[in-house]
Amino acid sequence: MQAELISKQVQSWLSGQTHCRSCGAALNHKDSRSTVLRTVYGKVTVKSPRLWSCACQRTARTPPHVVHPLSKDLIRRVTPELEYLQAKWAAHLPYRQAAAMLKEVLPLHKGISSSGIRNRILDIGRQLDADIERDIAKLPQAVPDVQVREFSHIAAVSVDSAWLRNRDSGRGPGRHVNIVAGRATFTDGPPKLYAYVHGEVTSAVARLDQFLSRNGVASDERVTVISDDAGEFAKTVEGSQLARGRILDWFHIAMKFQAAQRSVFGSKMIESMGQESVETEITRAK
Repeated sequence: MQAELISKQVQSWLSGQTHCRSCGAALNHKDSRSTVLRTVYGKVTVKSPRLWSCACQRTARTPPHVVHPLSKDLIRRVTPELEYLQAKWAAHLPYRQAAAMLKEVLPLHKGISSSGIRNRILDIGRQLDADIERDIAKLPQAVPDVQVREFSHIAAVSVDSAWLRNRDSGRGPGRHVNIVAGRATFTDGPPKLYAYVHGEVTSAVARLDQFLSRNGVASDERVTVISDDAGEFAKTVEGSQLARGRILDWFHIAMKFQAAQRSVFGSKMIESMGQESVETEITRAK
């Protein structure tokens, strides 16, 4: 069914490509090749005709050349359904496991590979990054703080950072990469996430503003960010125009109390009887 459906769709589309778009004359047929299209149900091979260019476009500098309409317009050679499944499962699993799972539940056979999924994810990542950069270029200038109000639809924005081992540490600038990730909790909808690799993007300072602006925060509104006290992330929050301030989250506050409790046991300045009293006071303060 999939092969028949795609063949009919290709034939219908090619019927409108056999004439010159400038003068309307019929293009001469040269030969036919085959093009492989990857679908959820495996590979489908379709005929792809090659045509000679129209005489109205031929000049001394542009001699007759071959026009390949299907290959020109069918760049990705994969259906949106398969691309969606690859992106979804590769976001949750390692590439090899995602490829093995898709092969097990779908009749893909040799139509999918871990390297192909990785390339697909990198391509999608570049597209998303380009969209973000376009949004950043269109960000309005924030108004002064004296004229702002708190954005009411976001209950909280929490942001954290982590260090991961660099896969290309032998060729890259360092052994680890710093990832910044944020989560916005809304009062009237599901939470949303954003993330990027700090140091790998030129617009790291504006990433938080782009995320907030895309989710409805205007230039005269502000949000409060909950985060830890990490130095590499402080640069990101302080560079934001839409983040009013930063609150240290409860987990890291609790860690400060734990460090204080541990220091009591190792202190030689406090007697054993006094240690219990000091520890009780720290617990009460916590």
